[in-house]
Amino acid sequence: MRIFTVLESPDGRPERVVVIQEGFSWGALLFTVMWALWHRMWVVAALLFAVTSFLTVAVALELLGPGLASLLNFGISLVFACEARRLQEASLERAGFRHSGLIQASNAEAAELTYFSGRVPFAAEPASARRAAAHTDTLGIFGNV
Repeated sequence: MRIFTVLESPDGRPERVVVIQEGFSWGALLFTVMWALWHRMWVVAALLFAVTSFLTVAVALELLGPGLASLLNFGISLVFACEARRLQEASLERAGFRHSGLIQASNAEAAELTYFSGRVPFAAEPASARRAAAHTDTLGIFGNV
């Protein structure tokens, strides 16, 4: 089972809910800059591109050996792959998304189904039903005390 973080959009529309798997990202390891661009992490993508460009120029100017530059590039990609999901969450939080919870599921689709099965849309209920539900007894022993 995997752990997924659920983030709700600032406008509360259910079609904009984002489910992010926690942990290591193989896509971020193999396609660092492209992965960041795909997930609209512009500043992170620009920083990764700048570091990669710096390493390429350093090899071209013979400031670094190609082996050391490759090792540094792999290390940067590895660190990014470990932190990519957390950076994605931070990017969405800056855009106004808010944490809605953690879900344990086998895949992202199952996590979405679990999230939406437990979510009650407030717009679908009339106001009188919400008020009546607020007065029910949680213990069920003493009635409405």
